Amino acid sequence: MIATNNSIPMPSKTTKGAKAELQLVKEVKELSKEVRKLKNLEFVHILKRPWKFLWMAFLKGLMVGFGSVLGASVLVAIFIYIVAQLQVVPFVGDFVQDIIKEVKNINTSVEEPVKAE
Repeated sequence: MIATNNSIPMPSKTTKGAKAELQLVKEVKELSKEVRKLKNLEFVHILKRPWKFLWMAFLKGLMVGFGSVLGASVLVAIFIYIVAQLQVVPFVGDFVQDIIKEVKNINTSVEEPVKAE
């Protein structure tokens, strides 16, 4: 038995088509709301003004650089403190004591005023 197009029951266009159109209208409205929200976001306004964008990028770079220097300073200070506590180990202890002496010599030579002749 061969089925023809006329023998297949087609759903009523008014019920399914209307539901699909209502769903499509609802989705388009939601999409337009989202697009309006995106237009109001701050980064869109910043990108429209290149000088403000450059200023924000500059400030971000300063903050990243400052954070990196501060973090590295803290890590080096902790490392030096731990190494300074290792004076029990002969080689490392002697090495650390030599470094401490050199730093103290540099500090005292900088603090002494230079006499004019």
